[in-house]
Amino acid sequence: MTSQTQEYTAPPEIQVALNYLADVGVTPVFKHAAPGTAIENDRARGERKPQVVPIRNGRLQPNTLSLDVEGIAFVAHATRVANFNDDAELAAVYTPELKKLVAEVAGGTEAFVFDHTRRSTDPEHRKIHLSRDPVPAPHTDYTEESAEQRMRDRFGDEADERLKRRFAIVNVWRSMTGPIEQWPLAVCDARTIDPAKMQGTQREAPESEEPSFEYNRASQTWHAVYDPNHRWYYFPRMDRNEALLFKNWDSLTDGTARCALHSAFPDPNTPAHPAHRETIESRVFVFYD
Repeated sequence: MTSQTQEYTAPPEIQVALNYLADVGVTPVFKHAAPGTAIENDRARGERKPQVVPIRNGRLQPNTLSLDVEGIAFVAHATRVANFNDDAELAAVYTPELKKLVAEVAGGTEAFVFDHTRRSTDPEHRKIHLSRDPVPAPHTDYTEESAEQRMRDRFGDEADERLKRRFAIVNVWRSMTGPIEQWPLAVCDARTIDPAKMQGTQREAPESEEPSFEYNRASQTWHAVYDPNHRWYYFPRMDRNEALLFKNWDSLTDGTARCALHSAFPDPNTPAHPAHRETIESRVFVFYD
């Protein structure tokens, strides 16, 4: 399933300012914009401090990244989905595809898809499909508390038994249309993340209709303050038959990657008239015997 390096003009490395959270010593509140609104409406009530960092072109690196070491995997993955905006097709076609893909890449015995979140830079798409905007802030979606809570949200009384086993939460991110020409996603090597430089962040519950299971409830996330040790990667111009997988949480504490930060960012190589960025991210529980 390894994705083959393609012909791209993107350089081996770019310099980009990422919106790190300043170490303010308090728990910030991340107030998400309602689905269907503009990018600039997403705000964290907590000081942001942009820092310029190098982001490596992952296509030009040896493709040895793995979910258990770096917390990242990049694969070729042909999908039979014709319309990612069709919820019925996601349930009938995409969810089974992801269960197989994630179990194989993560090495789990069972994978359970529990959320699909669409994102778009097109105002009309956000309005029609209640899609969300890209999030330009280095973060991971769960803390230990919120990862366990999401398990309870989804599995109810069955959660106590499942929590006795190792579990992980993996995101699968891809284009819903053609090659991504703006606002790509950067992912950070889990081995370079210092938990002491992460801050718990409260994500408020939505005030309007929300189609995403994940975003339809309050949660705690981890946002990062700047750390020069962070090692960032991106995969320019990803298309709909490629998938970027990254670890959001792992209950294992033996040195296995527990989470890889991720952040959307403004690509300095974006063309003058880019196609809208339309992506889907899916959240998947992975269970291990």
